[in-house]
Amino acid sequence: MHKLEHGLYDDLANTLPSGVYRLRVYHDVSLIEDKWVGSHDTPYIVEYVNDRFCEILQLDKSLYLRNPGIISTLIFESDKAEFARLNVEANLKKTPFVWEGRFLINGSIIWVQFKSTPRILENRDIIWTGIIDDITARKQTEEDIKLKNAELQRLNANKDTLMSILAHDLRSPFNSILGCLDLLVNDLRQYDMDMIEKLITAVNSSAINAFNLLEDILLWTRSQSGALPFDPQEINLKLCCDELVKLFIPNAAEKNITINNAVTEKIKVFADIDMLNTILRNLISNALKFTAEGGNINIYAEQNHADVSITVSDNGVGIAPEVLSKLFDTTQMHSTRGTANEKGTGFGLLLCKRFVEKHGGEIHIKTELGKGSEIIFTLPVNVT
Repeated sequence: MHKLEHGLYDDLANTLPSGVYRLRVYHDVSLIEDKWVGSHDTPYIVEYVNDRFCEILQLDKSLYLRNPGIISTLIFESDKAEFARLNVEANLKKTPFVWEGRFLINGSIIWVQFKSTPRILENRDIIWTGIIDDITARKQTEEDIKLKNAELQRLNANKDTLMSILAHDLRSPFNSILGCLDLLVNDLRQYDMDMIEKLITAVNSSAINAFNLLEDILLWTRSQSGALPFDPQEINLKLCCDELVKLFIPNAAEKNITINNAVTEKIKVFADIDMLNTILRNLISNALKFTAEGGNINIYAEQNHADVSITVSDNGVGIAPEVLSKLFDTTQMHSTRGTANEKGTGFGLLLCKRFVEKHGGEIHIKTELGKGSEIIFTLPVNVT
């Protein structure tokens, strides 16, 4: 090319926002994949690159022209195989080459896109003329959109779950309340005190169930929106458990179940008291629900260096494997009736998981059908 024409071509290429390159690929070695990812003995030479090409990949132009294989050392390791495969395929079929992949440059990852078109020479070598663009911002936007879509799907699943509960589980206790009250309003003088006491007890039980459900829904909604306060402090775990066990004594007495708080005085946790109470309340309530008359519930804890492992165990009915997999899944809200036909919504364990993870802890279940369950969760012992 004439010197002036070359200069004009160079000026034009350097005004472009994309990197521009031209390669001569040798036909006799173009189909060897290893050569496309090696740093030496490349199957091509670089005939031209503009300044933007070297700017994107932070290359010294003269060094790259002398050793084009240096580009292979910058490709992200897990992307190299696809880069080589697509190059071989394009040279075999003589079709345009398009590749998006990652480069690791000075400790940072950037995304680039190569696009080039082949021109076959008389000796069967191929001239590839193409462009390279930095698409890091586009990829980040795509990832952000993907995350937002996932969040929207999660929110929609939560919304559907809430609607299902409001439509079914919340209606049920109110139907019971209204039915009993209707009988009392219309036929009060026809009933003896035993019947009246039975109806009032049913109303009270249904009202408590409805209230607890509303409490859980409100807590869940506030926790999902980030509006729930989080104020962790040092708490004596035994005293906390003692107070909660007192609340369940009447329920336990109805089924002749013993609740044993075996947590020692010395164990302390760093937790939000309201969230901790919600966790323990739900776990004890579940244990009561699925333990038969005359059973036992045990609460105990073990302190490690960084956290406390707390267990609520029972010798109840246990959990079937197909049910266990759904217990912490918001898209598959699952509820099972208890040993005395008690109802639940499945919200309790979801709240427990949410609140345990809020503290940086973990929760898991050990269970065996017919032998009972252990729900174990961890909480920190100090500020992290």
